[in-house]
Formats: sequence, C-alpha cells, structure tokens
Amino acid sequence: MLLRHICEVCGKEEVLTPEQGHDQGWDYPPKMGQFKIVSPRTCGSCAINGTLWWAMGMEGKQVDDLDEKQLETLHRILHEPESIAVTD
Repeated sequence: MLLRHICEVCGKEEVLTPEQGHDQGWDYPPKMGQFKIVSPRTCGSCAINGTLWWAMGMEGKQVDDLDEKQLETLHRILHEPESIAVTD
C-alpha cells in the first residue's frame, strides 16, 4: 500500500509504504497511531508542537478556532486512508 505522507508542520510530502515511512521517522498511521484519529502527522525532522493534535489537545483549540491549514489537516485525517491513498 502506498500512502502520501504529508508533514503538517513543514509541508514535506512523500509517497511511501507504511514500513518505509516508519523507517524514515514519519509519525503516520498505520505504524504510528490510527487512521481517522487526530494525532501528529509529521516527518522525522519536525516536532509535534506545530501539529493539529497539539493545537487541540495541548492548547485546547476547538474546531471553530482552527485556521484553514488545520481544517484541511483535520479533513484529511478524518477521511484516511482514502484521502492519502495513492492509486496509480
């Protein structure tokens, strides 16, 4: 299975298998966390304090408080794995 791995902090994107993503340090389901559950989606270089999970869980932001980028991330997460599946 190939998935688009999108770092919500720096914007880096890569098409990887879950195993490749995990080996390269990505925090991405299904190896790290679960699909459709808000948790950090980061590359191996970025910290979690810039993630949607941080904003909602640590800063207490509600959906109405999120900016456009955070709302896009939320939509993508809630529609995984379909929203990140590569079907070529």
